[in-house]
Amino acid sequence: MLGLFFVKQRFAEIDSDLEQKGKLIASAYALAFSPPLQQQDLNALQSLGRNALEEHFVRSISVYDPPGNQISHAGPLMKPLVGKLNLLKAGSESKESRLQFTNETLRILHPIFDAYQNTHTGWVEVEFNLNEGVIAKYQSGLLALGAILVALFLNAVFAFRFSKDIGDAIRKIMAAIHQMQSGELETRIEEDSYGELKELQHSLNSLSHSIVEDQRELQQNVDQATEDLRETLETIEIQNIELDLARKEALEASRIKSEFLANMSHEIRTPLNGVIGFTNLLLKSALNSTQQDYLETIQKSSESLLAIINDILDFSKIEAGKLVLDQVPVNLQETVEDVLTMLAPMAYEKRLEQVSLFYSDVPPNVIGDPLRLKQILTNLINNAIKFTEHGEVIVRVMLDDVKESNATIKITVSDTGIGLNKEQQESLFNAFRQADTTTARRFGGTGLGLVISKHLVEQMRGQIGLESEKGRGSTFWFTFKAEIHHSDESPIALLADKACKVALYDANPTVRLALKNTLQKRLIDTIEYSVLNQLQALFTEAFDLNRPDAIIIGINSQQPMYLEISKLIKQNNHQFPIIILGNHSDQMVLADMLKDEPPPLIAKPLNQRKTFDTLKRIICHDEDAPTARDIQPTDNDTTKIKWDAPPEPKDKTPAIIRYNSPPLQVVAVDDNPANLKLLTALLEDLGVAVTPCDSGPKCLELVERLKYDLVLMDIQMPGMDGLETTRRIRMGEHNDQHTPIVAVTAHALASEKKQLLKSGMDDYVTKPINETQLIHIIKRWTGIDLKQSRPADATADKLGNAAVDIRLGIKLANGKEDLAEEMLGMLFDSLIVDRKTIKEKLAIRDYDAALDAVHKLHGATRYTGVPRLQQVARSVEENLKTKQYGNVEALCGNLLAEIDAVLTWGEQHRGLVLERSALT
Repeated sequence: MLGLFFVKQRFAEIDSDLEQKGKLIASAYALAFSPPLQQQDLNALQSLGRNALEEHFVRSISVYDPPGNQISHAGPLMKPLVGKLNLLKAGSESKESRLQFTNETLRILHPIFDAYQNTHTGWVEVEFNLNEGVIAKYQSGLLALGAILVALFLNAVFAFRFSKDIGDAIRKIMAAIHQMQSGELETRIEEDSYGELKELQHSLNSLSHSIVEDQRELQQNVDQATEDLRETLETIEIQNIELDLARKEALEASRIKSEFLANMSHEIRTPLNGVIGFTNLLLKSALNSTQQDYLETIQKSSESLLAIINDILDFSKIEAGKLVLDQVPVNLQETVEDVLTMLAPMAYEKRLEQVSLFYSDVPPNVIGDPLRLKQILTNLINNAIKFTEHGEVIVRVMLDDVKESNATIKITVSDTGIGLNKEQQESLFNAFRQADTTTARRFGGTGLGLVISKHLVEQMRGQIGLESEKGRGSTFWFTFKAEIHHSDESPIALLADKACKVALYDANPTVRLALKNTLQKRLIDTIEYSVLNQLQALFTEAFDLNRPDAIIIGINSQQPMYLEISKLIKQNNHQFPIIILGNHSDQMVLADMLKDEPPPLIAKPLNQRKTFDTLKRIICHDEDAPTARDIQPTDNDTTKIKWDAPPEPKDKTPAIIRYNSPPLQVVAVDDNPANLKLLTALLEDLGVAVTPCDSGPKCLELVERLKYDLVLMDIQMPGMDGLETTRRIRMGEHNDQHTPIVAVTAHALASEKKQLLKSGMDDYVTKPINETQLIHIIKRWTGIDLKQSRPADATADKLGNAAVDIRLGIKLANGKEDLAEEMLGMLFDSLIVDRKTIKEKLAIRDYDAALDAVHKLHGATRYTGVPRLQQVARSVEENLKTKQYGNVEALCGNLLAEIDAVLTWGEQHRGLVLERSALT
């Protein structure tokens, strides 16, 4: 095998020598052929080729130009390559030779380059005979064979001679190894052999010595590793300390950032709150419908601006994982309509149509966060309007899926704008990124809206996406899951006792479809017209009983056609009630052209409630039908019917109030008398049996003695607070008992809310609490739907001013004027003591006692219509809870000043308030 190996190596050397020699010759002739090839001297090329054939193993030679055309050849034709391979096409231009063996020869192709300009000028191909190499291979093979035979003979002689000696030496070695295996590591072998055997004997002796030394070294390594481990643990401990310090620094930086964002938000909100406040004051004055709509738009736009300002704060909360969604009843259609109305001026300025389509199978009311839904819709619709130059923006609300009482709602916002390509869509939901960097200058925006919307949708257990093509508009969609809310609203009433019919014209088919669906909800038949001239037939036909009760004429924002519509109105010989579907400016233009009172208006985008009110006032001649000014928005902006509350028992006591049918048994716990009185009154109006309780120990005694359906627990109380009371209640419960406990707190930070739920409470609600929240909480934790409606707002009090707002107090007292005045009187009685306590505790820097007093004061102000005092008390309480004592000292003067302002107001108006209470 060794001989064969050497033979193979020799053959490879012969071939390699031949190749190297061929490459050298080809390279030499490439240099020789370069000058005549550059000069196109064919004679010189032929002469050089003939000279090359004088080499004893050069068979033939050829010269080619760069494209591969043969210029010169000397010698016989070259042997063909295997597979008809062409070396000229085997690769690109290179300074290396390319070679290929044929059956009998070796062909080498070498490029020719200009020696001075280093440019490629052609190719030279040399074919070599392999005869010399074949002869050398035969010689090498014969020599190797002879050497192998001689070696085999010598091996046989020496193997026989040394086999006995080797065997004896190996047996001695094996015996020594067996002794070492048995544990005798000190065993030594006599080194009496020769050659490799002697080396083996020496190696075994060295191995034995090494094993003994390794054992000693291993023990030393174990000791060293133990020491290294101890040092490593000390290093890790030091790193943990450094990480803890870095963590504290990061938390401090986060706190500073949050404080900066809060201060910035406060500075921006201050002028904006002035806009909202004065708008609300104007809304309470006598206004016509146009002024009312303008002010409502200003109000909603200001509120939207306030929500947009909160985007940065929301993004910070989202990053920190502290954004919490509310769960209150939401009217989806009115939510969409509010957003469209708020953005209507922006759409009208660009002559765009805004349409909302609410599918009939969608539940009208769900449990969710209306503010966050409006925030998502505002972002999507605002973007649709911003990036659409002409056409329309359509919002569709549809039911995607429903399981038991949970629904998956899908809302789409479609536009006819510029659209997005694939690359823009991929980066659209990244923070501070827009689809195109040039749009920031043209359209504005920070690039946060869609990012916040995506996080909000994901918190609502939904998804968000888009479908778009460049230049063909976009459709943004999002889904969210919500519990269906079976509200106690009155069923949809008919517009009139008789059947109604309305003729409808609008050039936009989507607008006609939206209005038609809106009218059909009140069983109003519609006659649709897509061309304005078709309405002329209504003024010339003779009608008997099949005449329309009203005609709605839509004004297209892009082609208003004022002249044609005014002419058509003048031809109204049948005196049909005509209603304009458009904007207030359209109404004013038509009034100028008609030289008469402006026709009634249904404002775009459509608002279902206002549309029905207008039609009822026009068709039914109902002067008592509410106008836009008469309908004030409530907490969830829905108009509800007041149900009669159960009569109060004559012998009302602080114990459980009983009715003819067994009501719910609820314990209301609050150390503030005014708060406890209001909470008791709200529950009693809902038909709930209430046990009022003003301390934790009394509540614990009641719960241990009787079984209650629900406990409404105040948190911060003297002695035993709400958290400790809850823990003791849970400790006394058995496995089959569980009383739902809901925390009722004046103000809860995000960290406090988590602490409430961890302490054993089932839920929490923030003050001021209203009947809608109570109904939802009671239904959630008892399964009983009280179906109690919100009462109408009481008549506004004329005594309100900046320090005390009687109207707000009445509203917070659930419309009970006598209760509001009684609670205000209780506040006056406690303010002097509270002022003294707060001032003394803050003077000696007893912040814990000051926090108790401020919390109690803050809770009382949330139900008594003192907004300025409530705001300052809230700020002081928040700073005390977060231990920002420097801010507390700065706010202390404002708090005492507001207390003095309320007391001054009480001295001036107390007699009038008491007189009214006596009369009541």
